[in-house]
Amino acid sequence: MSLGTRNLISLDLFTDAYRVTGHTKVGVGGIHAELANPNSNFLEIQDAYISRINQPGEIVTHYQEAAFRKNNINFIVLQDRRVGIPVGTQHGRSIYTRGRPIPAFLTVPSFEIKGEIIHEGKVAPRDILVKSIGNYLLIFAAEASASLYPNIAYSGDLIMVSKDRIGLIGLGKK
Repeated sequence: MSLGTRNLISLDLFTDAYRVTGHTKVGVGGIHAELANPNSNFLEIQDAYISRINQPGEIVTHYQEAAFRKNNINFIVLQDRRVGIPVGTQHGRSIYTRGRPIPAFLTVPSFEIKGEIIHEGKVAPRDILVKSIGNYLLIFAAEASASLYPNIAYSGDLIMVSKDRIGLIGLGKK
């Protein structure tokens, strides 16, 4: 990928009440750079399908292009963890692949998320939240279940959880 090149990645974004499925263009910094871009409060989504959390099979509306407010994101589901690993790390030697897997349970508005955090060092929720890089906590081999509708679940190779939206984090139980 050369400087200035933008790749299209697939993702599912979740708010308190909605799921938005689509694609976004990311530059050399990847999805993390797009989310951390201080020049825009919005993430542009192409081919955006919007559904309610409690009715996942029913599409409310579809837009070829939409802008999604970044601070409204609870979490992002990615099917390929490589597009969610911060750029500047090699996948095999990344800080997100070193360390040991730790079972994790998190809550965000309307959802419970289970999976694994890859972490070196002290296994304590506060330490993991403070020492992890960026505004998103990476949960590998993860599943998100709707709190009020536990039979409605979404899974992915990686779920990026907004640290600002985490209500509870528990570690160590499967």
